[in-house]
Amino acid sequence: MDQITDRVKLEEVPIYKEPEQSLDQYLRSIFGYCVRLHNIVKQYEYLGLPRERAVELFTYLTKNSNEPQYCLMRQITMNRVLLEEKGGTLRDASGLAIAGIFSEIERLKFHVKSTKAKTYADLLIKALAEHLYMDGLTVNEITDELITSEFLDLYSKDEKKESLLENHRRRIARYVSTFKDFDVIVKE
Repeated sequence: MDQITDRVKLEEVPIYKEPEQSLDQYLRSIFGYCVRLHNIVKQYEYLGLPRERAVELFTYLTKNSNEPQYCLMRQITMNRVLLEEKGGTLRDASGLAIAGIFSEIERLKFHVKSTKAKTYADLLIKALAEHLYMDGLTVNEITDELITSEFLDLYSKDEKKESLLENHRRRIARYVSTFKDFDVIVKE
């Protein structure tokens, strides 16, 4: 990341290059791409999250998130494990399983394209909102925390100095609506 206000820069989603690349090699490259995408999009290192918390969140997202990078990692892993139990490889996967994976890759391409239209600041705010939501905070509490931490401004910077609180709450509510299906991580 050069500047927090820069547009997100992401490498392109890998393309399957048959015959010089096996399906297994391609899916390994896709899996690696998904992990790198996670690291860029979630910005845990920038946020200063302890490694164990970052691993916990990554594990949680790979099990529960509906974002295409996590769905792909789940699909690839489940297919690989099921086939290995039967003594096979991904090369032996059914056409339906492979079609499902390639359909998810198309969804990933769209997701990457829309992510490139955002700034790194947008990613940070969404990652923080997700992190705080998973800790059990409400939309209003998340918004208040982001304002207190100066990730969001309370007032516009123009001469009107209008309150931005409701706009921020709508934005965080929009983000949280995509997290709705997540279980909240409860500290014991």
